[in-house]
Amino acid sequence: MKKILSFGAMALIVAAGVSSCDGPVNNGYEGTNYIYLNSENTSMYGVAGESIDVDVMLTTALDEDIDLTFAVSGEGGASVEISGNPVSIPAGSREGSFSLVCGDDIALDENLSLSVILDPTASNPEGLDINEAFQFTVIAVSNPDDTPEQEEILGGFMEATGIDLSGYIGLIDVTVQYTGTDPDTGEPLAVQTITGKTEITLSESSQPGKPVLKMLSNPMGIQDKMYEALRAVTVDNTDYWYGEWASACYGILMEAIDWTPDSDEQFIMSLDNIAVNEDGSINFLGEGLNQYDDPITIVPFGYSFSAYDRELAAIADGTLDPENTPDWAGDCTANPAYHLNCDEISEDVWEGTNWIEPAASVSNESMKFSFCIYRCSFDSDYTRIEVTYTPKAAVPAE
Repeated sequence: MKKILSFGAMALIVAAGVSSCDGPVNNGYEGTNYIYLNSENTSMYGVAGESIDVDVMLTTALDEDIDLTFAVSGEGGASVEISGNPVSIPAGSREGSFSLVCGDDIALDENLSLSVILDPTASNPEGLDINEAFQFTVIAVSNPDDTPEQEEILGGFMEATGIDLSGYIGLIDVTVQYTGTDPDTGEPLAVQTITGKTEITLSESSQPGKPVLKMLSNPMGIQDKMYEALRAVTVDNTDYWYGEWASACYGILMEAIDWTPDSDEQFIMSLDNIAVNEDGSINFLGEGLNQYDDPITIVPFGYSFSAYDRELAAIADGTLDPENTPDWAGDCTANPAYHLNCDEISEDVWEGTNWIEPAASVSNESMKFSFCIYRCSFDSDYTRIEVTYTPKAAVPAE
């Protein structure tokens, strides 16, 4: 997920700061000089060498060179190294960067929820404070050995079709052309190119002659984008979830489950039942429910979200009682399925400019998907997703 700065924080930077190529300016700002950490990604796989690039920005430039030393906080944080640490920011500049890199000895049995903070043991400059710890997830990779049954399914499909699906099993490179829409105008935004990896395996529902794929995490390469959207309409939604005129239910929910913009959370998506046909076409759509519990056709992503787990537990033990709390808003939930991918995509029901007919196919050169998503309370038109998976290189026989 891209770590979005709040409107207020961004306004503070614009008002107090200067561009990175300018010198310091005495503009009257006397507040705390905050350090902001921002990245296009907040998750990576627990594989040696996997990394996340993080940008560093100060509220305002200083008139002397500084070094900032960061540290990884959280259980298991020793498995992740910080490359480019300390971060040197020259006089007159506000910007720097570092990378979070999985170490060579990393071996995970479960996902890690970690944060980047200022190193409390280092001599960091006085008068600067980190605005918000940068949270990220390191995803454990299962890497199961192929069973004889799986090898039979893959081998039989290759013999029948000439398509080697084994190249798409494991940690597979994905490139996404992502075209969002302006929520105010409904017009398409500039196309974004997203690169990453998806862990793919054969689904338990596979049968001889009928292989079915399952994406265990980062399905279609959009996990971070979807988490970004989820936060935007919930804990980052300063327009409706906070303030004098906000419904009290939002504060009740967040307090009951200790859910804030700063709470450490894990958000993992998955996608099962990706059925590959002998002609190379792929069936990947399924049934879902919209916000009114009406059936819709969507890409049926699965979601695992720590805040929603706590919400369900709080309802079960009576800490939360939405049904009997006055003025409880329907969108007052951490349930990703309520907010994300929650309208019909098999036809252009919104008559917008971004809809694309769902399609998917696989060959020995690539596996491609084209579809739309509609994120309720966020989109004013569809978001177009065009995905290309590149198969692993074949391993020569010994």
